[in-house]
Amino acid sequence: MVTKSMQMRFILLLAIGIAVYAVVQYGIVGMDKAGLIMQKVSSGEIVSSLWKVILGVHIVTSIFALVLGPFLLMEKVRHKNKVLHKRMGYVYTAGVIGGGVSGLYLAYYATGGVIAQTGFGMLAIVWFITVILAVKAAIQKKIAQHRRWTMMNYSLTFAAVTLRIWLGLFMLVFGLQHYDVYYAYTAWICWVPNLLFILVYIKRKKSDVY
Repeated sequence: MVTKSMQMRFILLLAIGIAVYAVVQYGIVGMDKAGLIMQKVSSGEIVSSLWKVILGVHIVTSIFALVLGPFLLMEKVRHKNKVLHKRMGYVYTAGVIGGGVSGLYLAYYATGGVIAQTGFGMLAIVWFITVILAVKAAIQKKIAQHRRWTMMNYSLTFAAVTLRIWLGLFMLVFGLQHYDVYYAYTAWICWVPNLLFILVYIKRKKSDVY
């Protein structure tokens, strides 16, 4: 039987995998050699220095949120060390705010035109709003509400993982020649199904999130 603890560990494993991938690709290999930037350049897009700086901010802040999220949702950490939970929450929130604001800027220049720009733009906005609502609920001591908003928010944070999964599948099926087309749609399917899934989960298992 798959327990909630096992599920969270698997989610954490995927999150760490993507975090390591980002560090290696953008930090070790080099930003100019990263697949995203090389694809933009090969498509004739202009990549400015400011865009690269904002991308760097987005990567760093989002990594903190991506890796810390599962720990915030783990019952053992939440119940046994409330001080640690709160401190990680501060860092997670800062990561989401930094990732959301920088993500909104990057969305304007997203490959794939209006569909991609709107998809990533909406992701950044909803990501930002849900973390603010989670913080507000925590301040008001509405713990169950805080947990629900945190779960919804992390489903959006996890888009960093599902985006790569969808892109990998599309590349295998359609190749790189149609990259601009399917990349535009991954801007939506990387987060909308995640959010819908967690909303259904919360509705069906309310007792699990109180």
